[in-house]
Amino acid sequence: LKPVNLFQEKSLLTADAARPPEPNLPLSLRKKNCSSNIIQCTMTNVPKSELLLKQVKLPLAFIFHPFSHSQEPCMISNMTLPQCTQCRAYINPFVTFLNQQQWKCVACLALNTVPGAFLFDQETGGYQDSQTLPVLQHPVVEFYAPPEYLDRPPQPTVYLFAFDVSSNAMDSGYLQIVCQTLLENLDRLPGSHQTRIGIITFDSTVHFYNLQEGLTQPRMMIVSDTEDVVVPDEERLLVNLFRSRELIMSLLKALPKMFRESSKTECTLGLALQAAQKLLSSTGGRLSVFVTQLPNTGCGELQCREDADHTAGPLGWQQLAPATDFYKDLALECCAQHIAVDLFLLSGQYSDLASLSCLSRYTCGSVYYYPKFHYIYNEGQVEKLQRELQHYLTRLIGTEALLRISYTQGLVFHALYGNSFLQSSDQFSLPVVTQDTVLAVQMLLDDKFVEWPFMIFQSSLLYTSIEGERLVRIQTYCLPIVNSLTEVYAGIDVVATMGMLSNIAVDSSFTSSQANAKEDLVDTVSEILATYKSISATPHTLELTVPHSLQRLPLYALGLLKMPAFQTDALLTLDERIFAMYQLMTQPLPCVMPMIYPDLYRIDTFIYEGSMASEGESIIKPSPLHLTIDNLTLQGAFLINCGSALYIWVGRNCNSDFLESVLGASSYKSLAPTMTQLPVLPNPASVLAQQLIETVRKGNPLYPLCYIIKDDKPSWATFVQHLIEDHSESAISYHEFLLLLQQRVCN
Repeated sequence: LKPVNLFQEKSLLTADAARPPEPNLPLSLRKKNCSSNIIQCTMTNVPKSELLLKQVKLPLAFIFHPFSHSQEPCMISNMTLPQCTQCRAYINPFVTFLNQQQWKCVACLALNTVPGAFLFDQETGGYQDSQTLPVLQHPVVEFYAPPEYLDRPPQPTVYLFAFDVSSNAMDSGYLQIVCQTLLENLDRLPGSHQTRIGIITFDSTVHFYNLQEGLTQPRMMIVSDTEDVVVPDEERLLVNLFRSRELIMSLLKALPKMFRESSKTECTLGLALQAAQKLLSSTGGRLSVFVTQLPNTGCGELQCREDADHTAGPLGWQQLAPATDFYKDLALECCAQHIAVDLFLLSGQYSDLASLSCLSRYTCGSVYYYPKFHYIYNEGQVEKLQRELQHYLTRLIGTEALLRISYTQGLVFHALYGNSFLQSSDQFSLPVVTQDTVLAVQMLLDDKFVEWPFMIFQSSLLYTSIEGERLVRIQTYCLPIVNSLTEVYAGIDVVATMGMLSNIAVDSSFTSSQANAKEDLVDTVSEILATYKSISATPHTLELTVPHSLQRLPLYALGLLKMPAFQTDALLTLDERIFAMYQLMTQPLPCVMPMIYPDLYRIDTFIYEGSMASEGESIIKPSPLHLTIDNLTLQGAFLINCGSALYIWVGRNCNSDFLESVLGASSYKSLAPTMTQLPVLPNPASVLAQQLIETVRKGNPLYPLCYIIKDDKPSWATFVQHLIEDHSESAISYHEFLLLLQQRVCN
């Protein structure tokens, strides 16, 4: 365990810095372990006792993707997996067989009887070796749910779209883009021959559309009662996608024209949501809501809570908390009926995302935000909407999902982070689950930790597939248990740790204030460093040393503190702040980390030295650079990946070949001041640059736009604010942050 002196170590970044450490398991178990792309723990060496965990001052947490497809499940088609009779954990590759009649659960050490048919081979008429069974060789398995797992027949996949058609919405031009994108992807919606779809629109009233098979054209029905909406016959409004395909396409083509001349400024979102809930109440399904302004009439009406000077001072829970319980209460009702709500907010003004995001938070939904959206004046946002909507419409989903986690005795559930509803300490309701769904659970230890060299964390997802089959997916992750601080430190996953600390900081902002959240983060980092120093060889010196596994923790912590969402002088609206914090809690770790500590690359030299990738493959990215202006030069071009956006800064003396072959400019002076994408040019340098951008974007559920920034333009300030290791007018540098930590740790 090599200690690192933070003041002396100048190169903390490596190409594999974000790669999670592999658990130190015997090779035979390592082959059977779940991929760290699916389940990641802040500690790959788990402390043996509650005291040891408290000493290390780090959160013990698991961040996992219950519906990830990065490791395909092994399908078990001829049996239901046995469960432990005591803790209900499913049999997995890490259990032990005493003989052909008994197996020992690795979670609680209880002895269980092996079902008679489990090891029996029908072909040979004899018993199989337990070590040859697929279910005991694969960490991710799936099987058909038995009848006792079903409380009702599996429901068809149902999609309901709710569109804001007020005058504000029509002025933005979003509806034409959304309807066109939906038309282009209608045949790619995940589902079967039973898939159903419906469309409603709303302004001052709610409009339903009869799309029943046999009609010559769609029929609109208007509900003018703003107090208690009465939903027409469900069979006419939620129709079979394939049998009513022509009517659906006809309506999508007509909608933008139907409301083009609308003068209604009202937005009765609450009433539309209630109508949608009633429509989906019997089947469940996915509700996609598009809204362009603050709901200003009827139930769920909201008022502007943003000060004229929205950049003044840190925010408290009053501004970050929902203004009303209406949307949370509605979301909980939707969750109970297996309805997930996804929110698309396309607004040029304050829309109270703090209140509206409750719709997605408690239903395992997603939030997409497009500030200042306009189809003419903001072309970049148009491309972003199209790309993200396409991914959203076509990604694989599971419905009516129920998630249960099992873990080794002695682990104690403490907190859940992510979009879902917590039914109990080990069971979560997920109306719709996707490949992008990510959850985090923080655990504590008690004095009942099992006397065993390994522990497990198991995710069991019961869901309905798009084919209408009820399935159970099991993911099992195994970690060694250690009894010394040195071993715990050696197995720290600093990326997972930082992801968890960012969750805690956001949660603290919502419940207390941003100022307290930031102070708590600094205190936590200080305590971690102080604990390590107390056991180091030089506890009484002024050296600031950390274990090798934590050498980037102060750097990442500073990045989180300097995120625009947490900065008091950042030119962000309240909704933009809320959305930035929301992303920290709901996006996968590979997308969160560039938001905390962006990736900086020099690309003008790379495109002439790098190698092009084969079709469908990613290229090898250039070596990352530290985020300081010292690494920039006027002779170069640099790409910075901030997770939610990409920026290419071009120095005024940049190579003319790069300008022409990659940016399509004959000179620096002729380079357009506002570009949101690289031009596609017929030369190898341009192809390699495009491949680099796509590699950086790969795996991100969002579509980060690429902004080209010139050295002599005001947008240069946008690029500089991400150079977090430098001092700014409102924030300290990395060196100054280390001095602050040194003062706290060594005094």
